Amino acid sequence: MSSMRFTLFFCSCILTGMGSVLRAQPTLTGSDLPQGGQTYVRANAIPPVFADLDAAGEALTWDFSNLISTGETSTEYLPLSSASITTQFVFSSADHFTAFDFPDLGLEDVLPISGASTYLEIGSSDYRIIGLGLATDIFDLPVIYDDEEELLPLPLTYGATLEGSSALTLNIPELLYYDTDQTSFIEVDAWGTLLLPGNAYECLRVKRTYSALDSVNVAAAGLGFSLPREGTVYEWYSEGEGMPVLSVQAIAGIPGVWQFKPAESDPTAVLERGLPIFFPLQNPMKVGHPITLVTPIAGSMPWRVTDAQGRKVFQGVLNSENSRTPFPSEMWPAGTYVFQTEGHAPVRVMLR
Repeated sequence: MSSMRFTLFFCSCILTGMGSVLRAQPTLTGSDLPQGGQTYVRANAIPPVFADLDAAGEALTWDFSNLISTGETSTEYLPLSSASITTQFVFSSADHFTAFDFPDLGLEDVLPISGASTYLEIGSSDYRIIGLGLATDIFDLPVIYDDEEELLPLPLTYGATLEGSSALTLNIPELLYYDTDQTSFIEVDAWGTLLLPGNAYECLRVKRTYSALDSVNVAAAGLGFSLPREGTVYEWYSEGEGMPVLSVQAIAGIPGVWQFKPAESDPTAVLERGLPIFFPLQNPMKVGHPITLVTPIAGSMPWRVTDAQGRKVFQGVLNSENSRTPFPSEMWPAGTYVFQTEGHAPVRVMLR
């Protein structure tokens, strides 16, 4: 009897070990965050009707493969060497900086601001904003944080937390006064597989809740106000991807701003990235038209297609021609369909 218990225990350990090899939680470092000299493309998405953002824990699967892009934006991160000499001196510890849109405060006639940047540092224990830079037609104006804003704990591991705070004051006498104070709680609350249109990523999910108060006084325009801000930001980080592959901003409990990394448009580039390599030519598709997946693997492949309720609507072997595989979907009703083949992440396509 004792021998049987030992055998079962031994087999259980082997299976558990195999499971951890097949799917292990990631650990990310500063090299996986944005890098100077790199440009990252992200797509803005229509917020889905139903999205479970509260789920947290280990080995999760988030399926946002039906996100619909409304257009793409590019974010460029520049090395510190690209900044002005003055700014390089003030923010000497920064690793890179990136531009942001400075709000229109009616200063064009007295202080025309031609550009604004955020300076960031990858430290040994966190990733943080250390200051802002404003460029005018006359001079560069570095603005140092009184309390630097922590963004992420490092290394990035499941369960890591960080209580952050930040404070910044910009005071240009007779022109502009701006003050902000913020507190935040940052938690790596989950890890797992994130499914996006045409791509899948092994991710760590970061949840950041914040509360802030901004005070603005523009003497030149006779404008002054205070504005409280609070909300939650969800970010999915993956190895080597720099910016989050998915980010969601929720204000007043409503997740209204979605951005994700779009799929590669070149099937060869997708193949080089690894799994998954299948994605629809269009999503959503019109009812009555064949659904075609880009499938760079040549030859015949077995496919299974189910509807949103899990009912099988197609199962069979189809041939890939010119990196395209058409499915006999002309008679399928409107709805969401899941395409699966062995060894690859599922692909969701919507018929409308």
